Parts: sequence; C-alpha cells; structure tokens
Amino acid sequence: MRLAPILLIIFCKISIAQTNLDTVYQFELAATASSLISFFEEERYPGSDNYQSLGFGFFVRAMWHPARLLSVGLMTGYCQIAKDEFKDSVGTTASARLSAIPLQLAVSMQGENFELGLGMGPYLMITNIDYYSSAQASRYELGITSFAVYAFSLNDNIKIGPELRVLYLSYRKIVSIFPSLFIRFEILRY
Repeated sequence: MRLAPILLIIFCKISIAQTNLDTVYQFELAATASSLISFFEEERYPGSDNYQSLGFGFFVRAMWHPARLLSVGLMTGYCQIAKDEFKDSVGTTASARLSAIPLQLAVSMQGENFELGLGMGPYLMITNIDYYSSAQASRYELGITSFAVYAFSLNDNIKIGPELRVLYLSYRKIVSIFPSLFIRFEILRY
C-alpha cells in the first residue's frame, strides 16, 4: 500500500512538466475481460495445500483526460477469485466461491499507444457457500489494482489491445494476475 502514494506523486510531476500545446480534453470508457490466476499467501480453506486458483473477471473504467498525460476516473467490475468444491463423508457436494467487486479511483498516464495506471480503493468481497442450503457474506477490503495497456487504433474513437492487470488485496494477502484483451471508446472530445 506504500507504493500507491509514490506512483501518484510521480504521475502528477510528469503531468505538470508538459507543455500547454496539448489542449484536447476527452472522456473515455474502457472495458476488459479475461481469465485470471490468483495466488494466496495463506491456505485457501482449512486443510488445503493449494495456494493458487483460477477464475475470471471483467473491469470497466471511465477516464477523463484533462489535456495532460495524466488521467483520472472511476473503475469497477467483477472477478471470481476462487471457487472450490468439496465432498463430505456421505458424498454430498459443497461449494464455496470468493468474488470481488472493485469500487476504485483510477489514475493513469497515457501516451500515444501505452497506458500505465493504478486503481485505489475498496473491494466488496463476497463469499458464497452452498451446502444443503446457501449462505452469503460480504465485507469491504482495501486493494490496489495496477494495469498496463498497449493500444492499437481501429479508428479515431476505438482502440483495442492487450492489457496486464494485477490486483493486490493486502488483508487477505491475495495477488491476482489478469492477462487480458481490452477495448477503449472515446465518448467525448472537446
């Protein structure tokens, strides 16, 4: 969590150093979806010797570029971090699922084709358990999401490309990696 303020200061310093020749302001909407791999520092569940899991996720971010390389906006989405199935002594199957919904402030540096960014804020963590009946619990946890994008232009308003996203949840000590494909739409330019 100590890295976030340092990156924010660097982004601001680089943004201030730009000339006033760039006067284009724009709003963009970007979406990404992919599978993910999560690494756990502690056991995923009691008695487990597996410290990683596969899942999936999608994210959406709305960004405002105020005539600088620096852009700010909001990011949300959904990711299923882990899903496990168990059988009890009589053969009944139980399942448990851990999901996360980010509600974050996003800051990024965006050049011609490359974007490097950071999302900071809470994640709504949701645990679902199905065993004879269903139960659900939720809580908020702070997390950081970093992302790096390389964009290819389809036309003046649409870009696509690969994105690497890394999610870190400090309380549960979970790191999730999303190698994904993203699409970005420029919705307003002035």
